[in-house]
Amino acid sequence: MKKLCSDFWSELKGSASRFSAFAGSHKGVIGVLTLALLFLYGVRIFYYDFSIDSEAALSSQQELLDSWLTIDRFGLVFTKKLFLMNIFVPYVSNFLMILALGFSAFFFDFCVKEWKGEDRCYRLFYYIFPIAYVSAPCLAEQFFFTLQSFEIAWAGLLCIAAVYCFSRWLFWRESFLWIAPSLIFMVWAFGSYQAFAGLFISVALVSFLLAYQNPSVQLRGKYPWLLCCVKYIAVFCIGLVLYVLAGKVIRLYYGIDATDYVNNMFLWKTIGFRAALRNVLSDCARIYLGNWSVFFHWMFTPAMVICGALLLNRGHNMKRTGFPLYVTALILLALSPTFLSVVGGTHQPLRGQLAYVFVFAFFLAGITTFTKKSLALLCCLISVFVTLRQGQSMTQLFHTAFVTYNQDKDLASSVYERIEQIAADNGMEDYPVVFVGSRSANLTDGAQRGEMIGVSFFEWDASSYCGSTGRIIGFCDTLGYDMELPTPEEAAFAQTQAASMPVWPATGSVQAVDGIMIIRLS
Repeated sequence: MKKLCSDFWSELKGSASRFSAFAGSHKGVIGVLTLALLFLYGVRIFYYDFSIDSEAALSSQQELLDSWLTIDRFGLVFTKKLFLMNIFVPYVSNFLMILALGFSAFFFDFCVKEWKGEDRCYRLFYYIFPIAYVSAPCLAEQFFFTLQSFEIAWAGLLCIAAVYCFSRWLFWRESFLWIAPSLIFMVWAFGSYQAFAGLFISVALVSFLLAYQNPSVQLRGKYPWLLCCVKYIAVFCIGLVLYVLAGKVIRLYYGIDATDYVNNMFLWKTIGFRAALRNVLSDCARIYLGNWSVFFHWMFTPAMVICGALLLNRGHNMKRTGFPLYVTALILLALSPTFLSVVGGTHQPLRGQLAYVFVFAFFLAGITTFTKKSLALLCCLISVFVTLRQGQSMTQLFHTAFVTYNQDKDLASSVYERIEQIAADNGMEDYPVVFVGSRSANLTDGAQRGEMIGVSFFEWDASSYCGSTGRIIGFCDTLGYDMELPTPEEAAFAQTQAASMPVWPATGSVQAVDGIMIIRLS
């Protein structure tokens, strides 16, 4: 056992040494990636805003952590505690997110070098993949959730690291102890965000395709590549089972019941086969046809075809027995952005399109690997143009988020000032507040919007028993404006009374009725 651990430690140090050498020989990639991160995410450092749900982290982070445990996102809780983030500070979360995201993009470059081996055709790939990956507009929706931005970026790194660790045992026959960190990282990543299961599959497929092309990878046995696939499927299933068990054990330990949040993501039975199928086909149209061009670029399919042809040709030239499996893996990689949609029968939210972001970046970088220099440079220019377009969309989305936040802050200040005045005029000290209706941010026609970005606190959760009141009061609490939530009866009474009131900001749009402060927003 001692020798086993010693060998594993030596192999671990060997990987660290190779990574250090790779970083030293690719300083240009690090420089370009650093500039890209500053351009794309500098707004998250120098502007101050936060998203829906982040108000809960600012007001009562422990309650938020408990709620994550109810939906089996214990990985988020563990990461916060590991990095001593006991108090939510948006700046710290955003800064660490940028570091983790940048490192994960560069680490994947290193993984490509390990899996593929030395290949000069990939010299441009190492530049394009990181900037294409970090500039994906879907990530703007994900990292707009400041309360978990670092934790999600960290989990993405864990997901890539899980595949790397397993590949050391699988392809290079190093110590089987590599399986342990692989499983730990898988469970940690899946326990941070369930959509990382899709990302793991995509990264694993890439590792298989590249290792297949590597002459130094020599697997033993009668059907070595089939056995390789079986092992990958087995470790993925074991990781999923361990994740489910870990979630149950943690909830049992803390005495917390699970909610239906995750179960509600599976719609095949609840909405019917046809409706679910329409959702899946609609998601496919977004991914492969570029519907909703702000987030899904039309270049995905052309890049997929070109990169796929290159991969197919290189795999065929290897003259190995597992070529049918190689072709299958390539097809699955092209389809992998839709896996979670197929499983759930629903649109994946933009923030959950992690596999799409990764696969598109891989294909976009992959088209630069032509052996003919002129073709490689042409494709590199195309990839840079697409990446710049993505980057512009991302910065515009972050700017929309900043404008929306500041409008919400100004509106909250104006409303609270009037509430205090009316309360003082009526001699009221303690009173519930009810906001009736909703009010959207006043954005320009050209402002980029997403599913969450551009949505005001004053229009969120409008279907709850008290409308947007809960969200608004939570937001106001972060600004130091104390308000009391109404009971369902008080909210229903306010809805009735507001029918005869004018709409904000007209005089009379804020009234005190029977000890309840009512504000009509629409």
